[in-house]
Amino acid sequence: MFPRLRVSAASFRQLLRTKSNLDATVTRACSIETKCYNEHDPAPIFFDQKVQDLLKRVTGMDFDKIFRSRLNEKELEVPKYEFLTDSELDERMAETRNRAERLLQMPPVLKERVPIEEVISNDPALKGYDTCKFVFTDITFGMSDRKRIILVRETDGVLRQASWEVRDRINQLYNPRPGRKILIPKVFREENLKDVLAREKYEFVLDRACAQFEPDDPEYHRITSTTYEAVEARRHYQMLHSTRHYGPMCFYLAWNRKMDNLLIDLIQKEMLSNAADLVQLYHIIHADCKSKTLNVDQSQHIEFIKAYMEHDSVRRPQLQLAVQAYEDLLNERQQFEKDVKLAHGL
Repeated sequence: MFPRLRVSAASFRQLLRTKSNLDATVTRACSIETKCYNEHDPAPIFFDQKVQDLLKRVTGMDFDKIFRSRLNEKELEVPKYEFLTDSELDERMAETRNRAERLLQMPPVLKERVPIEEVISNDPALKGYDTCKFVFTDITFGMSDRKRIILVRETDGVLRQASWEVRDRINQLYNPRPGRKILIPKVFREENLKDVLAREKYEFVLDRACAQFEPDDPEYHRITSTTYEAVEARRHYQMLHSTRHYGPMCFYLAWNRKMDNLLIDLIQKEMLSNAADLVQLYHIIHADCKSKTLNVDQSQHIEFIKAYMEHDSVRRPQLQLAVQAYEDLLNERQQFEKDVKLAHGL
């Protein structure tokens, strides 16, 4: 049997009077658009349409990688072969591209949420009544987890808004989400996470973090930043290319002024268009950077990258070597094409 909670009549009336104001109170405390205490909020920049277009372009769309077989314990479908006309093939390709775009939907980049520390009331008459806390939850169907009323009565009689950690557990208890556990999986412990990343399971860790945490959870920020730093340290950028995490990784590196190694990697792979997009992303994030004031045409990829290299790069010597190697390779190819044409009498 559940213990009966005895409260004074005055406390009960106070709780009833408070209930009419709870919706607005919880909305203010739990809304994702809560008042910023830090002016450096990445969300407005990340959700800008221009930034989204840049990140989608640099992410790429390798169908073989996007639709590869995964170890998710699902039964594989038997492949079907069909003869199609050109118009039918175009329709199927459009459908496949739409499916790929849905699978490449990027996780949002948000500022860490502000702790909830709001006290509703204090009833000293309840102090010492029980050794455990009481949690009151509104389980109305269809209500957003962010706006759901969840209160905690402390053992000392204080009635307060539930903390984010309690809210996450209670919401998962009443409205379970696929892939999310009530208890945080052990893989996210620091020692275990380090071991998993050492085995280069970057996408697995990021997918698991997206399923377990909200995008403004401090734990989500810790895990994703640790993973991005591991990718950066080993230069394993291509392992996340054509996945939904490549764009947020590029945004993270540009936001923290750590994108030079990625820029060098793109130049070495002769992906000059993506490198120029990355520099443009840097200009949007850091509007006061020197290279932006030069107004170099982005269509001239090398010159656009050189402007960034000369004025804003933190690894200028290495970037200069990469640009010089690319230009030498380009000159060699042009000379080879001229020699071939001369050999054929053209």
